[in-house]
Amino acid sequence: MLAVAVWLGLAAIAGDARAARPVLDWLDFDARSLAAYRVAPDPGDTARMTAAPAWAGDVEPRRVLLMIPFASETAYSISVNAILSTFHDRGVAAAFDIWLYDSDPAIAAEAVAWAEANAVDLIMPVGSDATEYLYQTYRGGRIPVVTSASKDPVLRGQVPAYDVGSGSNIAYTSNTVPVRLFVSYLRQLLPELRTVAVLYDRSNRSAVETQVDPLHAVATEVGLTVIDVAVRDGRSVEADLTSGMAAAAQAIEEVAPGFGASAWIVTGSTAVYREMELINRLGGRIPVIATLPDMVRGGEASALVSIGVNQSTAVQLAAHYAVDVLEGRVAVGALPVGVVTPPDIAINFRIARRIGLRIPFRFMEAATFIYDYDGHRVRAFGQRAGLID
Repeated sequence: MLAVAVWLGLAAIAGDARAARPVLDWLDFDARSLAAYRVAPDPGDTARMTAAPAWAGDVEPRRVLLMIPFASETAYSISVNAILSTFHDRGVAAAFDIWLYDSDPAIAAEAVAWAEANAVDLIMPVGSDATEYLYQTYRGGRIPVVTSASKDPVLRGQVPAYDVGSGSNIAYTSNTVPVRLFVSYLRQLLPELRTVAVLYDRSNRSAVETQVDPLHAVATEVGLTVIDVAVRDGRSVEADLTSGMAAAAQAIEEVAPGFGASAWIVTGSTAVYREMELINRLGGRIPVIATLPDMVRGGEASALVSIGVNQSTAVQLAAHYAVDVLEGRVAVGALPVGVVTPPDIAINFRIARRIGLRIPFRFMEAATFIYDYDGHRVRAFGQRAGLID
């Protein structure tokens, strides 16, 4: 994605009550979004900004509220750009009000109340935390909700099954690969695999519920030993990874010595996957497997392989759901859980060469994203990179 940084010069808001207001000045809008939308800060609130359709002419746009739970520049910039571009591609004019509520339920409640008072047509929580907030506080609300960039709602107890609707005003989508499918792909890559060390942020409830706990639940059945490497929170991540991975490496050597018998699994915990360079340095020759394709890049700050759902692909599915709901094609409560299948596989051959792992041909053939030995992207979204870059 050609990212164009937009620095929004937001004036300080007077008054002690407003001084602690979140500041939404970090979203990166790509060239397509900037060409199609007029992006501007809210002049009276640092926590808000708007993206109005520049291409809509005199058409009265629908109004969509995007709720962002905390600052995560890469993940949420990808998500917002995917939503904007999908609406544009579908030819549906929508004006987006974007709120950063910074994990403050009072600001989140303020955003929802504002939406109800200002004839907003649809709310899209961006991320698992925002989805959970609306699940807990706004089920049965007047405005339809379509979730995006959120982990598995069935595993989180938000909806009973994948093939049924919620029966409420919320339609759910998922960016999580079911655990048994994840393990089956792992075994294609590492047939001798016996032990995995799973890296996660203990405070990231959604990652624990949808990735860590399910892996433990099936471990005996699929013949794996699971070792936890948990960081306490974003502030202690470097120290916790350093000590935790050292202890896990020692345990792996005792339980499953030998190359190919073990792997590091990096969950979708933002605080953890931001430290990919550190993880590679501490991980030695043990393969680092990620759960999001965005964790595989061209350089050394990359996982070897990812088995997951590309963030933009998952969010595009959510945006298609949103468009269909807005246009009255479907009832929001009747939509089954939106799941992207098959999973996206991403491979970094530079890392594979460094650790000495041979990538099976079948695995490479199925890959959605590939980076070559020099770190160049040679396949993206299943096509040769030269055809889309």
